[in-house]
Amino acid sequence: MRLLLYFFLFLFLSCRSQVGINHAMHQKQISFEDKNHYPFTLTSEDFLIIRTQQKMDEVFSIIHKKNIGNRFSPIPAIVENEMYLIIKPPLKNSNDILIDSVSFYKNTLYVNVKEFQNPDFGKTNRISPNILLKLNEKLDIKKVIVQY
Repeated sequence: MRLLLYFFLFLFLSCRSQVGINHAMHQKQISFEDKNHYPFTLTSEDFLIIRTQQKMDEVFSIIHKKNIGNRFSPIPAIVENEMYLIIKPPLKNSNDILIDSVSFYKNTLYVNVKEFQNPDFGKTNRISPNILLKLNEKLDIKKVIVQY
């Protein structure tokens, strides 16, 4: 009986590990550019997809209103084979993050990040930065998962 239990436990664990390997193998790596980190809120959601020039203009009108100084950031143009995304990853032990990689699988975008201390932000700042990313292809994104 004990041998049979070990056998089924082995089968279960080996099947579960194959699911994780299969999932990782099918993720498509996405080419991206980290455009800017904003220390203020641009969207109330966890992420915002920008596919049209009108939406980009709306976002940059918020940026220009909240930006301190006389100089305005140039508004990016939306091109046919690219899209923009704003994400708000939660901070844990730092005041900013670096984006390592971006991958896509089954309508979910996976953003791998690392924390770091940004000298442009206050050391004790715990406001999640709003990060503007340019994705170098159009995707049908339904969900964004930030992985540390």
